[in-house]
Amino acid sequence: MRTLVLGLGNPILSDDSVGFRVAQLLRSQLDQREVTVLETGVAGLNLLDLLVGYDKAVIIDAIQTVEGKAGDVYHLDPRDFD
Repeated sequence: MRTLVLGLGNPILSDDSVGFRVAQLLRSQLDQREVTVLETGVAGLNLLDLLVGYDKAVIIDAIQTVEGKAGDVYHLDPRDFD
């Protein structure tokens, strides 16, 4: 099973670079042939091109929530999106 770990964001902005930073850290710690770790600044439907050929994707990104605090971690799955 091929898995993509995809860090999203803008590496220049500190609050939006979390996806990039986590992906870079994971790349240095993962040694699995079936896992690809990438960083990207693209969003929306443009992400679909990056997902082609993978069976599973883990997407890491920064979000803003009403009651969230900096550093909170959210695990979302398809049921969380309307």
